[in-house]
Amino acid sequence: MEKSHFEQAKLWMEGAKYISDFSESREKYAVAISMCIHSILKANDSLTMKFTGLTARRLFEDLVKKNFIKAQYADYKQIIQDAINSKAKAEYRGGFFSKSDFESMKRDTEKFLKMAGEIFK
Repeated sequence: MEKSHFEQAKLWMEGAKYISDFSESREKYAVAISMCIHSILKANDSLTMKFTGLTARRLFEDLVKKNFIKAQYADYKQIIQDAINSKAKAEYRGGFFSKSDFESMKRDTEKFLKMAGEIFK
């Protein structure tokens, strides 16, 4: 199940890149950011499912404390929190997002996916 979550996370990221590169809509960055958010949350679900059988943001901190995830990644909990904070703005309130906003979220998403991918090796 956790590998399925991780594969979905990678697909959400691929979709975000595609939309940001090829869509002509001025809303493309809001949609691409929403897809990055889903990618981060799915990757987090893959990790928490792997080690606990549960899905939840706070469990990431527990995984670090229990040494399932290296301490060097402890600060990645902020990536999850930033994604959660942006979720409502991107999906429900129709907030404006720039190319710069997307590039920042894309970098964080790629970092998080890389970390999760190392754990699934």
